[in-house]
Amino acid sequence: MIYWNADLAAKIRCSSEEMKILPSYIDYLVGSANKIAQGGIQPTSGQFSSEKDDFFRYGLLLVGEGLSGEILEEILAVLLYVSKAEGIDFLKQCIAAEAILSIANGEDEEIMLRKLLPYCGIDVALDTIAQRKSEHAD
Repeated sequence: MIYWNADLAAKIRCSSEEMKILPSYIDYLVGSANKIAQGGIQPTSGQFSSEKDDFFRYGLLLVGEGLSGEILEEILAVLLYVSKAEGIDFLKQCIAAEAILSIANGEDEEIMLRKLLPYCGIDVALDTIAQRKSEHAD
């Protein structure tokens, strides 16, 4: 878990309109995590060379190197602290950091979603979880 302070919190300020892209970004991260879980990480194969999200790609490369969760978390925290991104771009980096940590910890899709969805706001998080439960009940 990344520890927040006033500086980081100020960098994630963005409009509710901008935040509407977050559910699809989270879907992308979860989908990537599912692919990785199925195929594993082969760090020498250039597996992530086509990944356009530099922050996410870098984190996945670190996971592939086998770094421990604690060290990985420290590196991601430093990357967030020195990031020049602000607003929605910075918020996406924060979400990617949480996703990377979930992948490194081998967490399943449900746990990952519960960690990532709150970044979208409580209403979206509750609605998405309720919708997923009703889909699985059918």
